[in-house]
Amino acid sequence: MTVALPTYGQFRTDVPHQNIRESITGRPEIPSLLDAQNFQIHHSFSMSMMNLGGMSVGVGAYTNSLSFAINPKLSLNTQISLVQPTMTGQQNQGNIYYGVGLNYKASENSFLSFQINNYPTYYRRPNQHFHLRGY
Repeated sequence: MTVALPTYGQFRTDVPHQNIRESITGRPEIPSLLDAQNFQIHHSFSMSMMNLGGMSVGVGAYTNSLSFAINPKLSLNTQISLVQPTMTGQQNQGNIYYGVGLNYKASENSFLSFQINNYPTYYRRPNQHFHLRGY
């Protein structure tokens, strides 16, 4: 059994062009919280291994840092780190560290930063000052 149906089409050249950014924000001149230029994200992963008196210790850490530029002088930063130590003969327990910061760039050579976190004092957070890139 064969079915034949007539089909019609029309090519239009006068269709208005709208890109994805304009679809999300409405108009290109209106700033939006969803503008990707206001966000910066960093991922890092590190591993280390050492031997302490015949006891092997290995540590792996993944850190995710996110920065949002509220305006050219003010940014909001967050970090989260997953740290997994492995020690022979002891219970392996991972740790989650996190932090949030509000940073104000007062001038070219000065800034003010308010931060809250649960990182231990000996743990260096990667990219902790990436908000100083010069918004």
